[in-house]
Amino acid sequence: MKTELQQDPVWKEMGGFRVSSELFLDVVFTSRCNCACPWCIARTRTYAGEDRSAWEQALEDAFRLFRIRSVIILGGEATVDPCFFDKLRFLEGAMAGHGAEHLILTTNGVRLRDEAFLRKLLATGVDAVNLSRMHDDQRTNDRVFGCETPTREEIRALGRRLKQAGKTLRLNVNVWRGNLDSAEDMDRFTAHFAGTCDAIKFTPLMETGMFDTVEEVTCLSRSLAIPEEEIADLWNAFAARHRLVDTASRVLGFVDYAEVAAFGQRVLLKYAQVEDKYDREREIPTLKLYPNGCLSNEWSFRKDIRTRLSGA
Repeated sequence: MKTELQQDPVWKEMGGFRVSSELFLDVVFTSRCNCACPWCIARTRTYAGEDRSAWEQALEDAFRLFRIRSVIILGGEATVDPCFFDKLRFLEGAMAGHGAEHLILTTNGVRLRDEAFLRKLLATGVDAVNLSRMHDDQRTNDRVFGCETPTREEIRALGRRLKQAGKTLRLNVNVWRGNLDSAEDMDRFTAHFAGTCDAIKFTPLMETGMFDTVEEVTCLSRSLAIPEEEIADLWNAFAARHRLVDTASRVLGFVDYAEVAAFGQRVLLKYAQVEDKYDREREIPTLKLYPNGCLSNEWSFRKDIRTRLSGA
C-alpha cells in the first residue's frame, strides 16, 4: 500500500476545480462514539444528522463524479454504527469497478476487542486498519479515551490477525503539549510498540476551532496544540536520533511528511496542517462524505461540493 510519502500530487481541472489524481474519500459512517476524548471534534454543539438514503446517493455520486484511489472509513467511531456492516457492504459495492485501490478503517479499536466483530471485519474488503492511540501508559491512554482501550498485547495480537488475513495495521498517535512532546518520549513510545504494527504515525493535535466545536473544546485544543515550527523542531530532533528514510513536501497539496526508521519500526511524521497552504475553493485533495449525505471538500457537513460542479 502506498504511504503518504508516495502519493502523486498531480492535478486536473474539473468544473472550475483542480482535483488530485490521487483523490481520497473520507466516509463518515456516524457521528457517534464510544469514547470521550476531551478535544474531540465529535463533541460539537451541532453535528451532521444521519440520512441513510442521502448518504448512499452521495456515495454513488462520489464514484460517478471523481476518480477515487482510496477510501477511509471514519466517525465519530464508525464501528459503533449499528448498521456498520450493512454500510460497509454498500460501500464495497459502490467501489466495485471504479478502480479504488484501498479501503481503510480508522478506529479507536474498542469494538475490535470483540472476537465476533473482528471475525466479521476480517472477512470484508477492508485491507488496512488505522488504530488510534494517545499514550504508551495504558492507564493514561484509557483516561484520555474515557474507556478501556486495547492493550499493547491486544494490539500485537490484532496485528498478527490482520497480517494473516493479508491486511495491515497502523498505529496513529496524537502529539500535544504534555504528551509525547519530546524526542525522548517519542523514543519511549516507539520502542514500546515497535513490532506490533506495520507503521507508527505521529500526528500533531490540531486546533479545532474550524470544526464547529463547542467553545470549551476549542479552548482546550488551542492550549494543547503545538505550533508548526515547534513540531518541525521536534520531528528533526527525533529523526536525528535514528535514520531518516524519506520526506515528501506538499503531498496532495497541503501537508508534509517524513519517514524515520527507529527501533526496527517504520515511523511516519506528519507536520501540522496550515489552512492557507491550499485553496479549498479550487484544489481538492480529499472529499468527505457525512452521515447526512453532504459531499464536501472541507470539514463542513453543510457545503456540498456537488452544488458547485458543472454537470453534476
